Amino acid sequence: MHRTESSPIRMLDRVETRPAGPGPTGALRRLDAILTQALAAARERFGPDASTDPFRGLYISSEQAATALDVPAGTPLLARAVGGPGPSAGGLSAWADIAEVDPGWGWLRTTYGLSDQELDIVLVALGPEVDPRYERVYGYLQDDVTRRRPSVNLALDLVTTTVDGKVAGRAAFGAGGRLVGDRLLTLVAPPEVVEPTLLTHIVVPDEQVLDVLLGQAGIPRGLARWCRLTFPGPADWSRTPLPPAERTALVAAVRSAWTARRPLRLHFRGARDSGRRAAAEALGGELAVPVLHVDLWDVAGPSAVEEILCRAFREATLHGALVHLDDVDSLTADLHTREVLLARLAAQPGVVILGGASTWVPGEAPLGVVDVRFTPPSFEVRRQAWARSLEEAGVQVPAEAVESLAGRFRFGPGHIADAVATAVAAAVRPTGSPVPTEDELVAAGRAQTRDHLAALTRTVEPLYTWSDLVLPADSVAALRELCQRVELADRVWRVWGFRGKFSSGRGATALFTGPPGTGKTMAAEVIARELGLDLFAIDLSSVISKYIGETEKNLERIFTAAAEAYAVLLFDEADALFGKRSEVRDAHDRYANVETSYLLQRMDQYDGIAILTTNLRAHLDPAFVRRLQFIVDFPFPDEENRRRIWQGCFPADAPREERIDFARLGRDYRLSGGSIKTAVLHAAFLAADEGVPIGMPHLLRAVRREHQKAGTVLPDPGTDEG
Repeated sequence: MHRTESSPIRMLDRVETRPAGPGPTGALRRLDAILTQALAAARERFGPDASTDPFRGLYISSEQAATALDVPAGTPLLARAVGGPGPSAGGLSAWADIAEVDPGWGWLRTTYGLSDQELDIVLVALGPEVDPRYERVYGYLQDDVTRRRPSVNLALDLVTTTVDGKVAGRAAFGAGGRLVGDRLLTLVAPPEVVEPTLLTHIVVPDEQVLDVLLGQAGIPRGLARWCRLTFPGPADWSRTPLPPAERTALVAAVRSAWTARRPLRLHFRGARDSGRRAAAEALGGELAVPVLHVDLWDVAGPSAVEEILCRAFREATLHGALVHLDDVDSLTADLHTREVLLARLAAQPGVVILGGASTWVPGEAPLGVVDVRFTPPSFEVRRQAWARSLEEAGVQVPAEAVESLAGRFRFGPGHIADAVATAVAAAVRPTGSPVPTEDELVAAGRAQTRDHLAALTRTVEPLYTWSDLVLPADSVAALRELCQRVELADRVWRVWGFRGKFSSGRGATALFTGPPGTGKTMAAEVIARELGLDLFAIDLSSVISKYIGETEKNLERIFTAAAEAYAVLLFDEADALFGKRSEVRDAHDRYANVETSYLLQRMDQYDGIAILTTNLRAHLDPAFVRRLQFIVDFPFPDEENRRRIWQGCFPADAPREERIDFARLGRDYRLSGGSIKTAVLHAAFLAADEGVPIGMPHLLRAVRREHQKAGTVLPDPGTDEG
């Protein structure tokens, strides 16, 4: 574990004379002295009978109301004829002496430049957090047994001695002040007060500040959801794709800025598993300091962002840690949230690392953000990562299998290590030999990025094989060539060097076109099963948005996650997304064309597998068609193919009569493959209801239902068995 000598947490570890727990020493002795003076003043102001009245604070008598006007408005409880800047110095420990021996109070005083009066306010708020006796005292001083936490009014009563001083002290609770502005204290409106004034607000110390003052280390509960503090060992750059020269320059720049406490903003741009997080850890190792990772992907709203960033930066200061704000992309979409982020970055000294997938867009303030690009790991980096992770797990697989895994999955070392660990855990057998097979490694790899696509896609479990496809020979040949393009991609692009000749169009993209029910989706399942890849159908309802730019963002998330997982994307009814660009007549047309143009560029850059299906090929933009490697026609089945489809729809275990006339079904009823499948299933339920094998009468009744759905009425087949 590494901690800087200037870190207050480190200081707390070294100071042995600090109190072991709450007690009347140091700061708490000062609080006790202040309250002793306040209790004496309260007895004088409230009268001698106040302490013996069992109902005091629960009601206000006429005498009490009249007495209240005897004291001039705004007079503090500790008011004296000759007032100083605070309570009477008699018996009080000076803050300079307290800060000298207590590292927590010393840090608070020095870091925020707090005055003695402001320190007293924090101390008053701290009281109930360390001992319940202060609650009873505060209830008495506020003349209300239900108010056991100090109000702004009580705090000012205890830290000022004149009317003018109390009025001026209100500024300490302003939004721009150090106490509230830097979130050292929070003002909470009492629930029983309908329209609370500033003076009636309750003063609550920040949980993070409270932990420091009480000598308690660790991430506060309010930050634990978003923050994780790590203590990296020696720098490990093996999980990052940065070249040695760029890495050396980066380390030199960070070390120089860290030593001089000079602002340096680095933007690590790349996919989540591109090594940007590992690079932040490596920099922590180079500096021998902790790293505070702050995940911002689910933080919503400017106020929440400001609060988390304020506390996260303070937590990093407490531990002397390097700050890594991950997923800043989620904060830059909203203008107000982005302004909060930029303002906090501008105010934070030292080194801050930002992580995101998109290019950093500069704001009005000159932050000087340095963009560091993390490109997707190359085949060689992936191969080495698989080999290293397998070796560390004690798993021996052939070199060909390692190359196959590296070629199949495009994600980085982090996901690779997790995939190996998952496969080893799943491979435990009764023999006690936890050595995964290649198929188990592939399954673990496929599981790594499924969640990234789950929100905007629908996972399709491939069930069909080549024998289930009933298509013309040329269409089947085109589908097999598509599979070959995927299986041999590494040899052609990398080994044979074609990557250096083609800057785009490296993916395997195809258009399946034909009438409904002709097997387009089935063919996509066959391809995914043949290649051993996941198949994700795009849910257009969750992708297409009425808000400008949101559709493109959703598609970018899909393309990025699919490229990492090397999954098959299925755009069903693709003409809804890839339609022709139109003449611009209004703003709607202009933005629709921008959306289409984005898709054109993104499809050209995509190096994964994408299948588009459509019933209306003529509606697709010609530029899309030009960018596709395969166009496969799915014609309406002829008589012979319909007969084959009828026969192929029956499972081996399904009971059926021998006299089913498949030739007649294919000849007399012009149905698509999808309608035939539905008819066979409906006939199975009809037969199951009667408790008999599936026969020709059941099939004819099911055929009649299919024609009814299509708007064509057939006569009731009755008992016709052909």
